[in-house]
Amino acid sequence: MKKSNQKKRCVSYAHAKGISNTHWIKTVISFLLVLFVSTSLMAQTKEITGSITNLEGDPLPGVNIVIKGTTSGTVTSVDGDFSLMAAPTDILVISFIGYTSQEIAVGDQTSIDVKLAEETLDVDEVVVVGYGVQKKSLTTASISSVKGEDLQSIPVSRADQAMQGRTAGVSVLSTSGSPGAGAKIRIRGVNSNGDSNPLFIVDGMKAGDINNIDPGDIESMEVLKDAASAAIYGTEGSNGVIIITTKMGKLGTSKVSYDFQYAMQSSRSNTELMNAEQYATWMDESGAGSVTLDGTDTDWLDELFETTPMQKHHLSFSGGNEKTTYMVSGSYFTQNGIVGDDKAKYERFTSRVNLKSEVKDWLDVGTNFSYSHSNQKYIGEDDEYGSVVNAALLMDPLTPVTYTGTPNNVLSLQDDGHTILRDENDNYFGLPAYVTGEIVNPLALLETYHNKITEDKFLGTAFATVKPAKGLRITSRVGIDLAYEIDHSWTSEYYFSSERQNSSTAVDDDVSKWYTWLWENFASYDFNIDEHNISVLAGYSAEEYVAPVYNMHSGELIAEGNQYAYQGYTTSDELDDVDGSYTEETMVSMFGRLSYDFKDRYMFEASIRRDAASVFPEDNRAAVFPAFSLGWIMSEEDFFNVPGIDYAKFRASWGQNGSKANLPGNEDKEFFTFSGIQYPDADDVYQSGAELDKLINKDLQWEKTEQIDVGLDLRAMGGKISLGVDYYNKVTKDLILIAQGPFSVGNEYPYENGGDVTNKGFDFEVGYRNHDNNFKYSINFNLSTQDNEVTKVKDGVPRSGDNLRGYNLTWFEEDYPVWYFKGYKTDGIDASTGEPNVVDVDGDGVITAADQTYIGDPHADYLYGATFNAQYKGFDFNLFLQGSQGNDVFMGWFRSDRVFSNKPAFMFEDRWTSTNTDASMPAANNTSDYIYRSDLMVADGSYLRVKQIQLGYTLPKNVIDKVGFNTARVFVSLDDYFTFTDYEGLDPEAGSATDNRQGVDRGIYPIGGKVLFGLSVNF
Repeated sequence: MKKSNQKKRCVSYAHAKGISNTHWIKTVISFLLVLFVSTSLMAQTKEITGSITNLEGDPLPGVNIVIKGTTSGTVTSVDGDFSLMAAPTDILVISFIGYTSQEIAVGDQTSIDVKLAEETLDVDEVVVVGYGVQKKSLTTASISSVKGEDLQSIPVSRADQAMQGRTAGVSVLSTSGSPGAGAKIRIRGVNSNGDSNPLFIVDGMKAGDINNIDPGDIESMEVLKDAASAAIYGTEGSNGVIIITTKMGKLGTSKVSYDFQYAMQSSRSNTELMNAEQYATWMDESGAGSVTLDGTDTDWLDELFETTPMQKHHLSFSGGNEKTTYMVSGSYFTQNGIVGDDKAKYERFTSRVNLKSEVKDWLDVGTNFSYSHSNQKYIGEDDEYGSVVNAALLMDPLTPVTYTGTPNNVLSLQDDGHTILRDENDNYFGLPAYVTGEIVNPLALLETYHNKITEDKFLGTAFATVKPAKGLRITSRVGIDLAYEIDHSWTSEYYFSSERQNSSTAVDDDVSKWYTWLWENFASYDFNIDEHNISVLAGYSAEEYVAPVYNMHSGELIAEGNQYAYQGYTTSDELDDVDGSYTEETMVSMFGRLSYDFKDRYMFEASIRRDAASVFPEDNRAAVFPAFSLGWIMSEEDFFNVPGIDYAKFRASWGQNGSKANLPGNEDKEFFTFSGIQYPDADDVYQSGAELDKLINKDLQWEKTEQIDVGLDLRAMGGKISLGVDYYNKVTKDLILIAQGPFSVGNEYPYENGGDVTNKGFDFEVGYRNHDNNFKYSINFNLSTQDNEVTKVKDGVPRSGDNLRGYNLTWFEEDYPVWYFKGYKTDGIDASTGEPNVVDVDGDGVITAADQTYIGDPHADYLYGATFNAQYKGFDFNLFLQGSQGNDVFMGWFRSDRVFSNKPAFMFEDRWTSTNTDASMPAANNTSDYIYRSDLMVADGSYLRVKQIQLGYTLPKNVIDKVGFNTARVFVSLDDYFTFTDYEGLDPEAGSATDNRQGVDRGIYPIGGKVLFGLSVNF
């Protein structure tokens, strides 16, 4: 009865709900089907683990990882780790504020490690400007940036060399390929007849050079190209400004980074010289004399160039908390020369401490200090009379490198008391068989160099910033740039010829100390009124530069050797000589800037600086340098509706900058010379007298550069495409030149304001990047056009510059480029005689020195650079190209006064002969000025250089975790390995440390190609 009642109640309940037995069965089957499908899907999902870091390997906590199309996901832990369940068909969307999002397909992966890049739109970046920073989108000036990561893997010792080809409008020309050599940097052309290098600002401190800064310590380099951006630096901004910001620790966990590079260098030049047979034929045809072939055929370039090592180590420690950040680093760099090996070796140690702390809510303090110690051994360069490379180009191929045994000519010279040098195997170096004069065996010449420059340099700043009210910052900053340098050399005894010998030993020491102290005090106030944003800056600075130099010479040495080459180790006082100089300069400045924008759309900026420098006459020491700029973000307007364009900004600027780089000072002071001055009195007895050493010029004024710039910045496709275009017109007025006048005056002439130079052209920078997929890549290209012209020279009198083999090759003249080449212009080769057809420029029917004219321009018409960077999973690839178009090189290594000097093979191969009358080169000739002072010596120096081809691999996290690393990357590269050029000299980059001989190749020390291995680890 009981069970029956329960059954009735159940049936009654089912009927009450309207559910039949059939429906009940369907419900049960549906439930079982759903349970089966769910179980099957659960069986296909799997646990995915991994970590999220930034590009430097630092863990990122709080990163969102979501399965695409769902709300399922997780966030990373404080260590950047995560775990979630996902199916092989799922796609993980990884996002974090301030970083570029990524989508990754799960596939068969169970462990996924991701690096997020801090890649917001370029317009949201902050750039460093004079005495502050600005949002890039709101800048109204022409400023280019080079990021520190772009410099990390470049195998150079100097940061300025690493800039080459990185940004439009900047020319970086190495003065030499020798280790430790500097570079000539020109921003938008050559402004002056003298020093045109830009001003360097390192962490707020003016620096005379940046050779003590390891590229691995640099966070960013800003290039201030127009007058508006550089005018805040007034007197020293006319050649542009490069602001270097070094790295600082970041909030979060401490980090240790180590970078290592090792490379082997070699010459990549294809220059060929005449071999022995060609040489003998040439000398016979030219009438120099007969040459007897004896089986000797020395390829001097092949003998001279070596394969040598280079290595670099960089170690840094960084970190910080909410109040204090720090960065401590040290580096070691060493490079042997491809010419001279350890005779041309550069070695440098650097150390750096950067510290910043928020002591109070209203007070920040910090310091940036660096110390470097370097040793640079050097050999003779850039000299047509005695450099090693020049000797290799000119030495006859009939001379052996060394002799087997002791030939009679060596015995005879030894009998006369001469010292003949030997190599490391005790073999005598070969003496010239045919060539005469100063031209000698280059390998023997290397043995005569005992030169080393030792430098200790200290560069640093310390600052305190008070924040008494919202938006108000008051900063006091003191800096120092201090260097001690000793140029030590000694000479040994040797004999090569009657014109190249040394029979006594001596030691020389040039001791230099220079320092600049700079104290700056400035305040800035940022505020807004509704949609009006205003920033005001005002400041005062004072600085002093002091440079004593001491020169010492003594001899003879008690014995030859580095251990004896000291001033106190000589055998006599008779040769002792002491000299020196002292320079002291001061400057005080006041400066200000007003920045305004309305709605982040309309911008205006004005700046002004007043400098008073002691190097100018008392009545003209002060000058004022103003600048104005405007900007308009067109893309913020309602009417702007250009598909695909995200950001468009128009900007324009005008400003003035100054320069005192080419002025030694004291032009208004009278100095008298007493030594050797006598005059007869009434009794014809000579009395001591005096004469004015140099005429004075009390009217000398500041050299000023005035520049107009108009620019357009575009961003498209969500920031994937970027474009920057600038037009500039820059006029340098009142150039500081040495005055000229009649020799009958009998005194040296002072400096005067004597000329104007104009530079104008376009800068283009374009980029594209795509990081949407596993294969990420970016392409960047920059191009600059340059038009350089001297538009005025006082009294129309040209100034001569570089003197080559006794004649003036380069000239500073109105209506021509700065320091252009002047010589004879030719019009082909006379088919009947083989002589060049020289153009009669003045039309008088006679070829004379007056027919010399413009034959070449050392300045490029176009400069360009390009990079391609790609990443796929753990692999990365980088390609960097750099080039120059339209610059000329004058081949100045020839010696027309030494008839038996060798020549390059191209002069032989297509020379005029009776059977080759349609030749590009004249008949064999060793002395004609119509050849060696003509455009036949001018070559197209255009080139495209593959600066770097690099392949890298970042090790997987599950591998590096075992050794405690956050990241580890290995890479191999070819640097400066391929150069495409028609120039047949050693290197189309014919630089020089002397301003008026750019593009003159006296036998340039070429830049070596490098095969490199590198390693970077963070932990």
